[in-house]
Amino acid sequence: MKTLTYVTTKDVNELAWPELQQNTGLYSPATRVFTDFKVSIPRVIEPTVRADVLANIMKKEHVRMKVVVDAKNSFLGIVSLEDLSEEAFIKQAAAGYLRDELLAIDLMRPKEELLAVSYSSLKNSDIESLIYSQKSNPFQHLLVVDEETKAIRGLISANDIVRQLKLNVDVTTSTSFAKLHAVIEGDYAQSKRLRVA
Repeated sequence: MKTLTYVTTKDVNELAWPELQQNTGLYSPATRVFTDFKVSIPRVIEPTVRADVLANIMKKEHVRMKVVVDAKNSFLGIVSLEDLSEEAFIKQAAAGYLRDELLAIDLMRPKEELLAVSYSSLKNSDIESLIYSQKSNPFQHLLVVDEETKAIRGLISANDIVRQLKLNVDVTTSTSFAKLHAVIEGDYAQSKRLRVA
């Protein structure tokens, strides 16, 4: 057992505070809304996990997307709660599959079908440019690839952008980039609050 040292707070007058960042706005660097896998451990799942079990795991963990990797942690694709919706299970049942035999690999979006943004271009971009470039993206997550290392460097979530910009959008449901773009173009187009850089 380790021994802890206790001290009196009688002569302590200060609090430690985190280093404050400026408010995030449309013209803030896009990296402010980037989840960097060099800082945050990616949420991964194996392709052989039952899809219905995975949906429950993700709901309990309060995550909407996982990266699918094999036993050697090689990237295979992604799976989101949208991919594991009741509609997706019904569609698979209509194709002859039983609900309890569907695996993550059956409902994931394979890497061959995904488009990602380059990390080097993200570093030189702002949030507005990022949102505009994704105006047709029907999904909530966007992968970021480090082209030098040929690795998934991280991801960007439309819900994270909503939170950071403090938009009046319900984040208890998934927000696609297309919906986020529509909100920015519509309700917030003239908002000076978003234009703080």
